[in-house]
Amino acid sequence: MNILIDIIHPAHVHFFRHAIAEFQKRGHQVAVTAREKDVAISLLENFGIPYTLLSKVGRGRAGLLRELIVRDWRLWRFCKKFRPDVLTGISGIFVAHVGWLLGKPSVVWDDTEHQKQAHAITWPLATMIQSPDCYSKSPIKKQVLYPGCHELAYLHPKQFQPDAQVVRSFGIDPEKKYCVIRLVSWGAHHDVGQYGLADSKKLQFVKDIARYAKVYITSEGELPSELEPYRLNIPVHHIHHVLAFASLCVAEGSTVASEANMLGTPAVYINSLKLGYIDMLEDYGMLNQTTDTNRALDVSIDWLKNDNAIERCKIKQNKFLNDKINVTDYIIDTVERIVGN
Repeated sequence: MNILIDIIHPAHVHFFRHAIAEFQKRGHQVAVTAREKDVAISLLENFGIPYTLLSKVGRGRAGLLRELIVRDWRLWRFCKKFRPDVLTGISGIFVAHVGWLLGKPSVVWDDTEHQKQAHAITWPLATMIQSPDCYSKSPIKKQVLYPGCHELAYLHPKQFQPDAQVVRSFGIDPEKKYCVIRLVSWGAHHDVGQYGLADSKKLQFVKDIARYAKVYITSEGELPSELEPYRLNIPVHHIHHVLAFASLCVAEGSTVASEANMLGTPAVYINSLKLGYIDMLEDYGMLNQTTDTNRALDVSIDWLKNDNAIERCKIKQNKFLNDKINVTDYIIDTVERIVGN
């Protein structure tokens, strides 16, 4: 079986990488097409996954539209040579379009409810949509809900075990309190119109957090010079080891906030975007969402001052894991079933 996997975001590399290895073990041919966004290409290269680069992320609505047209054509041209039996990807705009043109099934993985425009040009052409069971909107006929979330494809205990020695190798003491702060560039199509930490308050926010824990910042875009001393300088594919031993994660991006929770680290999510899986993690008590920078600071300090915070979060994490599945196994079963293998 020939499987086409389209990677358009760094998190998608993690989502599919274990499935790619298993597909290959089973004798399937896997082709990966990629998009240059943030650290996606670095991740593919660090994990040794061969890929074909098709585009860079478009900037603004006009840039994203231009990318859509060009990338659809390039993916169609690539697939005419590779001849996939099935195409799959998160969000799935490009695989749905090209799969429909080729008459081949496409499996779209989607956990972002508010992408109305993207859904409008993707879902009618997709064969199947797979979403977590926390999806906050009623599923359509071709949509299947499963008990999990995207991050469990690579952070389920069967797929990942944190290593304190890896953390120490970067000069970070896993026995001492530290906080990972994730800033985003607000350039993705689902980021348009959203907002997070107030720019005018970022430096003071970091300084206030630093009174209670060492601060490490990871950012999609360039950091202001005054925040540069806090930058987390590690190989991009080792971020989850660092997240796992953190006392807290403060994130403008939902993916990193969710990743922290999968690893038993409490998170404060500062973003106006409402998502079903974020609501789910709030319900489990591992995450707090707010758009107010002052409120985010208060909640963050409460987590950091509580000596039992990590233990509390680990208990909630264990309950969560008991309720959910290993999503990598589900990816493999879903893709094989749709073509009858």
